[in-house]
Amino acid sequence: MQKFNIESRQSIYFELSYVIASQWTGETMQRLDFQRGLAERGLDFPQTGGGQREFVLIRRAQSPLQVKIAAAGPRVSSVSISSEKPEHTLDMFIKEAESVCAAFTQVALAGQGCQVLQTGGRIRHLYSCSDHAFKFLWEDRLGQSPEDFKVLGKKPVSGGGLRLVMPPLRDEQEPVQIEVKIESFFAEPKKMFVDTFLFWPRPRILGADEAFDVEHRLQRVETYATGQVCDFILRRQVGQ
Repeated sequence: MQKFNIESRQSIYFELSYVIASQWTGETMQRLDFQRGLAERGLDFPQTGGGQREFVLIRRAQSPLQVKIAAAGPRVSSVSISSEKPEHTLDMFIKEAESVCAAFTQVALAGQGCQVLQTGGRIRHLYSCSDHAFKFLWEDRLGQSPEDFKVLGKKPVSGGGLRLVMPPLRDEQEPVQIEVKIESFFAEPKKMFVDTFLFWPRPRILGADEAFDVEHRLQRVETYATGQVCDFILRRQVGQ
């Protein structure tokens, strides 16, 4: 087995969220209409919770899915869609997230356009390593010595990792902040946990005839996570 097996990738978490300049009232009829809109698109959620300011829908069967609609402030609402330990592929999650956004547009926006204030997408992967994942990261990738830890005391270091934060740049066509965590997975030390989060802070207008850009955002996260992040872990040069 390779020290870091790029072919062993396993997706363990998907998430997409929008903050929108629109009021979520949370009234009973609005929540019922939203559930009905989801059901019409083939999404049933056996469990619901929250109150007027926050409405949470949870599905555990098939592939786990959680939807949270919240009033984030005066005339500001948020939509968050996530799947922890998904049994479905990213493509299926994208389709279901598109259905959630379509139902939200129908009920909360009444088919009107809106201003999307910010967007965030997160994907988490696990990769197999031939030895302890932190050993690979510390010694092979970073070129450090295990002797360095002696200064911390006699206790062994059972895991750890890196956190990288890259702020948005002014000269980017669409500014994006990127956060990456690369660390040993404590439940299974021979696996590497990679968390990739992209955050788009620039507001934009969503026209009445436009759908939320679910696929575009999530594919951007997946492409970066499986491309640049893996290139960094494997110390591969750009273009190789």
